[in-house]
Amino acid sequence: MRVRQDPLRAILQRFALATFLLLVVTFITWFGREGYVDNEHPDRLLTFIDALYYSTVTITTTGYGDIVPVSEWARLVTTVVVTPIRVLFIVLLVGTTLQVLAEQSRFQFRLRKWQRDLHDHVVVCGFGIKGKSALEYIQSHNAEIDAVVIDETDAALEEANRLGLNGINGKSYDRQILDAAGIKAAKFVIVSLSSDEQTILTVLRVRELNQSAKIVSSCKEESNVELLYQSGASEVIVSSSSAGRILGMAAETPEAARVVNDLLTFGDGLDINERYVETHGEPVERDGSETAIAVIRDGSVHRPGDEECRTLKRGDQVIYIDQTLDSESDDSESRVW
Repeated sequence: MRVRQDPLRAILQRFALATFLLLVVTFITWFGREGYVDNEHPDRLLTFIDALYYSTVTITTTGYGDIVPVSEWARLVTTVVVTPIRVLFIVLLVGTTLQVLAEQSRFQFRLRKWQRDLHDHVVVCGFGIKGKSALEYIQSHNAEIDAVVIDETDAALEEANRLGLNGINGKSYDRQILDAAGIKAAKFVIVSLSSDEQTILTVLRVRELNQSAKIVSSCKEESNVELLYQSGASEVIVSSSSAGRILGMAAETPEAARVVNDLLTFGDGLDINERYVETHGEPVERDGSETAIAVIRDGSVHRPGDEECRTLKRGDQVIYIDQTLDSESDDSESRVW
């Protein structure tokens, strides 16, 4: 959803052209000032200011009649040159107004239609490295899911447009911006902003507008994790400490760090996936390519070997490592976790 030409830019371009036309008529009048008479000062030639004044009231069709062409040459110039310029000037004014109104009307129509079509989509607040990577991971599991990007920088929005995503310029905790992104119909909200303060405000506002969306946010300080959960975040990732732990692991046990990095890279080697249990008594591992690492039941995390989870129930979630991910066959049962 894009507007091909900025209405403000169109106005500035036409204003520049209108100014150019005004100056053309002014210089024509000034160079031929001997053929014009100022009724207030009939005995002196027009000054440049008089010529500018006459040109202004003439091409805007005001025509006070205090300065008039009296010679045949001046009247010929007015007929052949000034009158077409006057018509072009009026067309510029009317055309600019109509274009701005038409552009705004088309944009509002397309915006409303686009918002009506949005459902169960992803809203990314902050399209930096973290936001972009998170969205890529979600779309790698579900290529059909729609996404809307909210950011305050032109570079981020241009990158979103380049990837075929709709972008909105504004603050992610602004109610109007979130409404434009269809936040009430969103399924996932990724908050990856530059400051924890903005992140907290955004999570509070999103949860106020959408009680059911899954809000995943990143933060820099561990002291803000609990505050984000209280604000309504479903999951909080401390980016600095998580990266630090992987760095420490890479120094102490580089092979383990390589495995963790492999797990975080979708579509290559090992992948973490999730599936819902459809039937009571379903096995924890369905085939040799799955290695179960956790079972989620009633919001609690259990190990696959725990006594209470040896028999799976309908609605349980199995978190597993998949070595041979087949997105076409597993899309209906697997999604990002």
